[in-house]
Amino acid sequence: MANVLCLDFDDTVVLDNTWRQFLARFTDSDAWEEKVGQPRARGELSVEQANAAGLDLIDLAVTRDELEAFALEVARPREGLLELTDWAHWQGWLTVVVSLGFDFYVNPVLDRLGLDRVARHTGRASNAYRWRGRYFSPRGIEVEEDFKLSYARAFRDAGDFVVYVGDGESDEAPAALAPVVFARSTLWEQLNGQRPGVYPFETFHEVTAVLDREAGAWLAAFTAGRSDPSAPATVRA
Repeated sequence: MANVLCLDFDDTVVLDNTWRQFLARFTDSDAWEEKVGQPRARGELSVEQANAAGLDLIDLAVTRDELEAFALEVARPREGLLELTDWAHWQGWLTVVVSLGFDFYVNPVLDRLGLDRVARHTGRASNAYRWRGRYFSPRGIEVEEDFKLSYARAFRDAGDFVVYVGDGESDEAPAALAPVVFARSTLWEQLNGQRPGVYPFETFHEVTAVLDREAGAWLAAFTAGRSDPSAPATVRA
């Protein structure tokens, strides 16, 4: 069993949605709306499929170096990130980023911050003949939906204790499998008051403070086999 701190990337590790910034910079908005936006709105594409379709709109002439440089230019890490990852490291927790974003922007940002101990599970981009994005489950199987959920299930099936940190609609299903969730934005709106063990955050200082105060009790309850390891903790407004 491992203690896992699972972080989303866009709008969580960083303040903005980096993928939307890439689309605005490197794709034609009309083409994106026709090939991605409208089909996605009609429910014809999963988030994974929509991201891959958006990546396909980037001109092959754009190099990976250009994409990585742009990521480093626009990324704004959320306050307290390094404090949180330091806490996890010294307490023996595994910090993992599971993101629907692509490796060409998640990895450079984390590398520049010196977060080499943070595991990364992201979309994988290649550009042999065109830009192409693919997602793989923990078993190495290519998937076109439920990428984040596949990792949440793998953590659960391994008996890990997971604290999930996220913000958006794609975080709802994986967060449902975590005993403790830190949420903001859409995810907070969905979970606030719906279950115990959900905490709001805007900076990672807040996450670290709660972990430092309550993680010991959570783990003791989890080890004892209680169905709700976060109880008696309550949702904090």
